[in-house]
Parts: sequence; C-alpha cells; structure tokens
Amino acid sequence: MPVEIRTATDQDVAAMAAIRAKVWGTEAFWRGRIGRYLTGEHSPQHAQAARQIFVAVEDGAVLGFVAGHRTSRFGFDGELQWIDVVQDRRRSGIAGVLIRKIAVWFVQQSAFRVCVNVAEENFAARGLYAKHGAQPLSEQWLVWDDIRVTLAHVDDAH
Repeated sequence: MPVEIRTATDQDVAAMAAIRAKVWGTEAFWRGRIGRYLTGEHSPQHAQAARQIFVAVEDGAVLGFVAGHRTSRFGFDGELQWIDVVQDRRRSGIAGVLIRKIAVWFVQQSAFRVCVNVAEENFAARGLYAKHGAQPLSEQWLVWDDIRVTLAHVDDAH
C-alpha cells in the first residue's frame, strides 16, 4: 500500500510524539507540545495562528510528519517547525514528500519566504533541507527565499 499524506488529527499526536521521543525528550513531553501546537495553544516565537501538520501514513501507521506555521520571525512568512520520520524509513523519500506537501501549504498561505531552525551538527537534516533548496541564513537557521522555486524544481524533475 502506498504512503498516504494527510492532515494530522488529535488521534495522530501519540504516534508523532513517539517518533520525536526517539530523537529527544519523552513521549509525554512531545504529546503535550505537539498537541498544543496542533490546537494553537502552543506557539513558537513570532508564530501566527495559521499552522498545519501533515502525517505520512502506511497501513494505518504514522511513519512521519511535518509541521509549519505562518510567522514574522526574521521577516519571513513561514517557518517549518518539525519534520521527522521513523528511523527504519529514513532515506526512503518520505521526508521529501512531506517537505513538498508543507511547501504547497505555505504557498496556499502566501508564505513564500520560509525559515527552519536546525542544529549546526544535524548534518542529515541540513542535507535534506539543502536538497530541497534551503540555503544557510546563520549557524542555526536555513531559509527558502521563495519556496515556490523548490516546488518548481520538483515539478521539473518529474
């Protein structure tokens, strides 16, 4: 069965929390953080109300997710908040599909300039974002000056 990308619901929070907890923190921490983000009760600095989380699902199991919101941080329009894929499905293309899905959402929100915070030592994430067109802004931040360009390159490749 192919991987389905759909909007996350409250019922997906526990699965997303379990994925995040494998990397950092506890499931309880992430259940609270992701759950409050989804409902708009938790907002990162400079975040605006418009936000979205998409999940990648196969045979009923959440394999990964991506979250983003409108922002005014650094004068940008959008911020990619989180992206994560279960360990045994990394490097299978799921993260790329999730990035493209949130990019489409950003464009629908007229959020063309998008930033993402990523640790300098997180080479895997930096490589993923760079592969999809993000450029360095600082040691901790990468940016898409126009996320539509990323979508156009993807469309050209297929």
